[in-house]
Amino acid sequence: MLKNLIKLKKAKMSDLDQNWINWLNDKKVNKFSEKKNRIHTLRSQKKYLTNLFNNKSKILFMIRYKNKNIGTMLISKISKLKKECEISYMIGDKSLWNKNIGTNVIELIANYIFNKLNFKKIYAGTRNDNFSSQKILIKNEFKIEKKIKNYIKENNKYFDRLIFYKLKKVAS
Repeated sequence: MLKNLIKLKKAKMSDLDQNWINWLNDKKVNKFSEKKNRIHTLRSQKKYLTNLFNNKSKILFMIRYKNKNIGTMLISKISKLKKECEISYMIGDKSLWNKNIGTNVIELIANYIFNKLNFKKIYAGTRNDNFSSQKILIKNEFKIEKKIKNYIKENNKYFDRLIFYKLKKVAS
């Protein structure tokens, strides 16, 4: 079963390898990322990870499939006071796109956030033309909270940002 082959593990510096750098520099993988116009190197990513690991409002996970790192999942904007956070994710291994892995990863991280962190709300933002990400979020019962019109301009075209959310289900 696919679900049993997908795991999340907290990222460590030792996870950093050339595959990860290749995902970051791949125009298709990062089509919707705000980091897509940078050139990523082992050195730049090591610096980024050092800062991230020292930041208490972020937790980075490696997405693993069949015991191989295939992408990343970031929990950010952690508010212990409000009991909410934001998630962002990337499946770097394009050969695994459209195989329901993203849907399963979102389910895993939502369970972690609601049950381990005991948070009440999760946010995820996506561009209005990122239909795959929207589909994954909707399958996981995320709802659109708001649309930010003309959020980003790229190649003389404006794109909206959709903010999705999911609330922890309260036992009745």
